[in-house]
Amino acid sequence: IDHAEAEQLARRLLVEIERPLRIDTILIRPSASIGVAINQIGENPIALLERADRAMVEAKRQGGNRLVMSGDVQLAREELAIESALHAALESGGLRLDFQPILGLDGRVEAVEALMRCYANGQQVDPARFIPVAEKTGLIVRLGEWSLLQGTRCAARLCRQGTPTKLAINVSRAQLLSPRFIQALHGALICADVPPALIELELTESLIMDLSETVQANLRTAREVGVGLAIDDFGTGYSCLSNLKDLPATKLKLDRAFVGVLPDDRRSFAIVKGMTRLGQELGMIVVAEGVETGTQLAALAEAGVDASQGFLHARPMTEDALLAWMKQREQK
Repeated sequence: IDHAEAEQLARRLLVEIERPLRIDTILIRPSASIGVAINQIGENPIALLERADRAMVEAKRQGGNRLVMSGDVQLAREELAIESALHAALESGGLRLDFQPILGLDGRVEAVEALMRCYANGQQVDPARFIPVAEKTGLIVRLGEWSLLQGTRCAARLCRQGTPTKLAINVSRAQLLSPRFIQALHGALICADVPPALIELELTESLIMDLSETVQANLRTAREVGVGLAIDDFGTGYSCLSNLKDLPATKLKLDRAFVGVLPDDRRSFAIVKGMTRLGQELGMIVVAEGVETGTQLAALAEAGVDASQGFLHARPMTEDALLAWMKQREQK
């Protein structure tokens, strides 16, 4: 059958499956997630089933009780290749953290952000490609736990070197929805033997809109442990101020979209100034991301931000390079 007929059949299935079922005195309302793939000329049957399964997983990701039609064959194959590369990287040491410093306006190192890198067959996989695949397949939880453990260990090594610095580690929504998240956080802190105050968790701005009970409980416990919370890329997503006031965050990171047009765009400057005031009134340190020029930094200083991050200060670097960079700054 063709695309339209397949979609029509799937929708009929959804309607039939949704019919209530009575078991004794209980009324059950079933639902289904349906993935549909149309056979392509010359396509391997296994590849066809894999595409249908991918579409079904996407239907689940979107909330279930719906159908998703499989997209382009090549895109599905690319995602499968990336997923395979992620599994191989987890098993054979193909993952690495790079580090980018965050500097206060007085030049001191306020924190260091850990950035995940993935290598397959000697080539680096673009984070913009592997992160969405990891989120879709559920691998993001394993990647996040690996990053948490490696990041805390780096913070401990910075301490032993005599340059104790807060280290920011990105965490995903999937991690925070897991009941074992706090267990993983405690485990990383204990294994690394690092003070919790030296660890920050960077949260995507979208989490502000989706604070489930599990997420809220995990964030509250993290703060009780002594770990900091930073809201990343703030200002371009779907910010909800009523939720922002309830989030126990300690840092607000302004998205680079506002920084790149400074100092010429005065409307962006006004927004940066307003968000900075808001964050500081809520007791948060305000950091501007994507700073590349001295004139941008001067405008940010005028807007009142506390710290900045970007190529103007340093590009992401390996841990060995970071340790040397930190030691060199201490000697000045």
